[in-house]
Amino acid sequence: MEFTELEESTKELSDYIDILKRRRRSILLTMGIILLVTLLALALWPPTYRSTATILIEEQEIPRDLVRSTITSFAAQQIQVINQRIMTVTNIMTLVDKFKLYHDNDQLSKPRTEIAAEFRDAVSMDLVSADVIDPLSGRPTEATIAFTLSFDYRSPSKSQKVTNELVTLYLNENLRARNLQSANASDFLLREANALKDQLVELENSLAEFKERNEGSLPELYDFNITTVDRTERELLDASLRVQELEKRKIELASDLAQLSPSAPIALPSGEMVLGDSDRLKSLQSEFRKKSSLYHDNHPDVRRLKREIEDLMAATGISSGRDETLKQLDSARDELAQLKSRYTDDNAKVTAQQRIIEQIERELVNSKRGAKVAAPDNPAYVLLNTQLRSANSEIRSLLQKQVELKRKVKKHEAKILRAPGVEKEYKALLRDYDNATLKYREIKAKQMEANLAKNLEQDRKGERFTLIDPAQRPIEPVSPNRLALLLFGLVLSIAGGFAAAAVLELMDASVRGEKALTEVLGGVAPISVIPYIENESDTDSHLKIQTRVKIALAVGAIALLILVHAFYKPLDVIWFILLNKLGLS
Repeated sequence: MEFTELEESTKELSDYIDILKRRRRSILLTMGIILLVTLLALALWPPTYRSTATILIEEQEIPRDLVRSTITSFAAQQIQVINQRIMTVTNIMTLVDKFKLYHDNDQLSKPRTEIAAEFRDAVSMDLVSADVIDPLSGRPTEATIAFTLSFDYRSPSKSQKVTNELVTLYLNENLRARNLQSANASDFLLREANALKDQLVELENSLAEFKERNEGSLPELYDFNITTVDRTERELLDASLRVQELEKRKIELASDLAQLSPSAPIALPSGEMVLGDSDRLKSLQSEFRKKSSLYHDNHPDVRRLKREIEDLMAATGISSGRDETLKQLDSARDELAQLKSRYTDDNAKVTAQQRIIEQIERELVNSKRGAKVAAPDNPAYVLLNTQLRSANSEIRSLLQKQVELKRKVKKHEAKILRAPGVEKEYKALLRDYDNATLKYREIKAKQMEANLAKNLEQDRKGERFTLIDPAQRPIEPVSPNRLALLLFGLVLSIAGGFAAAAVLELMDASVRGEKALTEVLGGVAPISVIPYIENESDTDSHLKIQTRVKIALAVGAIALLILVHAFYKPLDVIWFILLNKLGLS
């Protein structure tokens, strides 16, 4: 180790030159091997072609303030969702079978998942973004305006075809997804609107039934019921006062009527007053009852009065009034009671008064059989009697009205008492109905917007994918980068050659040169140095080596030219480019 450090510390440039000269064969051999491996790798590495298509994300044609789309996700999110839907094993294997991809013998044994993973690795998608101003917030943001689809494959034509097929799948899937999402939103809102409509109908029916059950007790009729009760009570009070007035008036009319005779007396030319038929009949009947109480029925006076009464009744067709007869009966009974208080029952006056009462009772019995009462002809009597009947009729009407008014007051008071409980239930029903109505209006408005959005997507007026740069047949491969690999191989071969020389030199323990020998001898220099004398055999060996190196270099140069011509650019094109740059063409 010390010797190595001493040797390294004493080496000079000439020593390194000697090492390179001495190890030139190893350096050239290592470089040749590395270059050969690099050239073989470049020759055997199959080229991969990439076909790329550009899809533009176009904005909605109709302003969003007028028609709002139901698709609210960002474009980048939509692209990723579509990518996940398309890059399924089933879709990938369909493309693989359609374009005969990965049908080599070594690929047939792979499972479907590995083939799908290899296909996904060959597909690349890049988003194209731009700095824009958000119209809602007014802040600068980054928006995805386009994206590119690429497919890498060994065949340029298949790369182009697969890329175009992927573009078609992306466009169709985007259109299908947007139409389906807008249609689903519209159908969902339609179902919700119909359900709310049915709920509204049920609530309306419940409200109608509730109003029918609680007619007149609803909250909006509370003030009306109060007003009606107040007004009815005033009417009832007025009717009561009117009845009292009429009762007083009735008493006055009855009193005045009792003082008049229904039949007015007739004055003769001689000035004698002739009673009317009714009054004369009453007078005869009174006289007949008196005579009957004094004499027997066969007495001439009794028979005469009886005959006159019957003739008068037959001639006029009237009988004494029943009311007047009842009055006479009451008066006769009062007189009988007074006589009995003064005389015994067998007294002639008492007996006569009893016969009078019996006679009046018989007259009452006859009056029940339909005897007619003479119509009054006294104008004053008729007027008072008419007023009395009118008062009685009005009293009956007012009494009936009072009954109706009291019934009305009770009815409305019952409605007022029921109002608090009815109001509680009624407000609950109204609250449910108002909430359902509000929600139904909101859903209907959203449904109309969803229908517009659905038509927007069906007419392709919304946000959409548009192919602006279709996939082209690639001319140059994207991998491998043969020029870069070749330059890397050259650098690696040079580095490898020098590294090999350094390793061999470190592993070689021989002493070479005067300086190395002096160091070995501890600083004692040799007496003389005999140089190496080449013989004819050494000369031939050197010539052979030089020839081999020249041939290898020529072969390497030719192979390099062939690789450049085949995999980079034709040599004639490179020649013309070189002439143009030198200005010689």
